[in-house]
Amino acid sequence: MVEYKIKSMDNIFRIVTWNCRRATIVSGVWDYLLEMDPDVTLLQEVSSIPEKVCSVYEYQMRRATSKAGSPQRFSTALLVKGRIGNQLILPSHAKWIEEELQRFSGNLVALELLPNNGPPIKAVSVHGPAWPVDRKRLSGIDVTGVRLTQNRDVWLMDLLWMSLKYQRSDLDQPWIIAGDFNLSETFDLWPGGPRGNREYLDRMRELGLIECLRQSKGILTPTFRNPRGGEFKHQIDHVFVSPVLAERLVTCDTGSFDRVFNAGLSDHLPIVTDFRL
Repeated sequence: MVEYKIKSMDNIFRIVTWNCRRATIVSGVWDYLLEMDPDVTLLQEVSSIPEKVCSVYEYQMRRATSKAGSPQRFSTALLVKGRIGNQLILPSHAKWIEEELQRFSGNLVALELLPNNGPPIKAVSVHGPAWPVDRKRLSGIDVTGVRLTQNRDVWLMDLLWMSLKYQRSDLDQPWIIAGDFNLSETFDLWPGGPRGNREYLDRMRELGLIECLRQSKGILTPTFRNPRGGEFKHQIDHVFVSPVLAERLVTCDTGSFDRVFNAGLSDHLPIVTDFRL
């Protein structure tokens, strides 16, 4: 875990993703974010953004959706040093999938970004709900090929994967899909057997998407500390990029354990990913 300082603006394009644990304008999250100096930022659980950040970044944020379907008190956000382009539609072969993706559009903020320092990018800031899609809404629907073979439920992340699969031919462009997916390989070790977490990561790899933290570190790298007991072994945050970005990957690592956890900024570490321009 690295203390990130000023990067070289001449040859590095930096992306940060971070679940900020409902950060408000007075949170210390923002000072650390500005110090990391990303060109593109994908945030989850944001309550408000201070002017010192708004003056540097153009951004869009949408309130996440609760289990009951009402808006959460926090938002999912995308920020860019540059301009925000068009909203991305997450299409699918099935109407019911598109309807569910729309229902949770505040958990999947998808935009075209035009950074000042870097290529145009299609970005999706992800906040995966900790609950599955309501089975009542799926009554009578054939979910074969959508649902993981190791899980009896359909999750929003499954629907995101289906949309990416549907537009697979578009993944030859620069894409980043990153954030809090609420899934970790370590969850498959819980009693009862695998729940499809590794299976999901394999699905994403089969689309040609590279998980940058695993690619860079070579091993599972924890990103989340459980508030109860302080257990620190789960990687539930992920950075997936298309091959055209992956071939320019320089390094990917988490932020500072001490800076984040000891200061109580969040229960998640940021993931910082650098690419060659």
